[in-house]
Amino acid sequence: MLEVPGAASGPAADALAERLRASINADDARVSRPHKCADLRIMGLDDSVTAEEVVAAVARTGGCSADEVKAGTIRPDFRGTCTVTVSCPVAAAKTIVDGRRLLVGWVSAQVKLLDPRPLRCFRCHVGHHVGVRCTSEVDRSALCFRCGQPGHKAVACNAAPHCIACAAAGKPAEHRAGSKSCAPPAKTKG
Repeated sequence: MLEVPGAASGPAADALAERLRASINADDARVSRPHKCADLRIMGLDDSVTAEEVVAAVARTGGCSADEVKAGTIRPDFRGTCTVTVSCPVAAAKTIVDGRRLLVGWVSAQVKLLDPRPLRCFRCHVGHHVGVRCTSEVDRSALCFRCGQPGHKAVACNAAPHCIACAAAGKPAEHRAGSKSCAPPAKTKG
């Protein structure tokens, strides 16, 4: 791994990555240029908007490449419009949030900067570590993050929220695993 340090090192890091891509065979190694990203919630979209249009609007307004922008699934919200979560470079996110609105097609959508997500283990559903470093004897990786039941994922779940990690710790569990209400112990012993 090569690192180009400094706050204004972006152009130098891009140039280095391009030179490495040109000199190294893609079958031998993968050259990537990671960016520190921030998450945005884009609200008030109509149902005709596609994820590609959202990505293009974020890239255009934020001044970044469309390859650096990742959009989630566009979902209907309680107001009858649609919402999507987008991950983009921090500089682009600041530019977009400063404008407060994002023009996507014919829609002027509202933009909100989301708080960074806390570190959460997908194996035991407890925070402060990741699955590779999980020392818990309990494996909850096959359970839904919303209801704690096996056989489906949180995206398709309509059941009442129930945090299995908080329930196991004897704490209130009427919330989704990883939500702001979630407070299981940092280390579990079983």
